Amino acid sequence: MYKKNNKWNKHNKRIVIVTIVLVLFSVFTLVTSRSASGIETMFKDTIANIEYYVIKAPIEYVSHLFDEYSDLKDVYNENAKLKEQLDNLARESAMNETLSNEIEELKKLTGIDFLPTEYQVKYTNVIARDAESWNNQVTINLGNLSGIKEGMAVISSDGMIGTVTNVSEISSTVSLLSSETSKSQLPVMIISGDEEYYGLLNRYDLSSKSYRITLLSDVEKLEKGAKVVTSGLGGVGKSPKGILVGTVENYTVGDDATESVCMVKPSVNFDSLNYVAVVQRVNEK
Repeated sequence: MYKKNNKWNKHNKRIVIVTIVLVLFSVFTLVTSRSASGIETMFKDTIANIEYYVIKAPIEYVSHLFDEYSDLKDVYNENAKLKEQLDNLARESAMNETLSNEIEELKKLTGIDFLPTEYQVKYTNVIARDAESWNNQVTINLGNLSGIKEGMAVISSDGMIGTVTNVSEISSTVSLLSSETSKSQLPVMIISGDEEYYGLLNRYDLSSKSYRITLLSDVEKLEKGAKVVTSGLGGVGKSPKGILVGTVENYTVGDDATESVCMVKPSVNFDSLNYVAVVQRVNEK
């Protein structure tokens, strides 16, 4: 057994020596820029194949496995988030149904026909938007024949975008809240913690891309990120209560200390308005 091992070791040594000689000879050929012989070319190809299959290929394979693992981990995390959202949606749907039933019972007991937050929507889409008045107005394909009236609120899936200011038989013009030239003042309500404050949205600042809201309530502090919704105090034909407008970014007191102002980030992306809806209070025909 010892003799066999000894012979095997001598054989391996000879292979190593031959390999080293060939490698050195190949390096010498490259350095001296000799034209390689057939044997040298074959040897270099062999070395290149060994380098690829022994070193590069395994590294690429392992790297690919790590990439696949990372992708699978991302998919797993996304699925976990989606499952959590679906669970929350199921709970919220059940809660909404319960609250809706309770509200209907209370309305019957108190004799109230409608609430300020109740409204109907008529879905439509934007059919015209000029570059010159991009931030000011859009045209929708609903008009008098569809029961649209001036002053009605118009919303997207993200919140309020503006109000109807001109109505024809089959179309209407919507003045956007992003218009700097708008003279309308939208009554809003700010929900900060357990407190509710009232104010008027009176203009849009293009430089900061935020609404300027003059507060009517006495306010000591507003939480950043507090939700701003319509207050429903605009009168008949105006916006109902509870439509999302945006979130508070900052709050300041005017120079004369008599006017409190907060800047609000819109909930809507005004550069992407395609499908919208006109809002109608349930008590208005």
